[in-house]
Amino acid sequence: KEKGLHEGCVEQMYRLFHDRLSSDAPLTDDAGRIRMDDWEMRDDVQDEVTRLWQDISTENVTSCADIDGYWDDFYRMFGFRISGVDYDADISPEVKIPSIS
Repeated sequence: KEKGLHEGCVEQMYRLFHDRLSSDAPLTDDAGRIRMDDWEMRDDVQDEVTRLWQDISTENVTSCADIDGYWDDFYRMFGFRISGVDYDADISPEVKIPSIS
């Protein structure tokens, strides 16, 4: 995130379609794979990961990594921790969907 390279699932999917599938740039690597890990595999990023990984522990993970941001992204990806949603509200599991009823 400090390098301005962080992207969530939606941002990475956008980059896949915008920068890879809709671009004149080469689509695949030498092995025929569409690689979306190019940002995190940059040498400067990997050097920083290697440096931090040597010192990270359960006690200092919040200061060495954005663990809170990780968990926030993880929960939001599955529909949790979304502002304005009352997760304690009673709901009916039976919902009519007009287009398929």
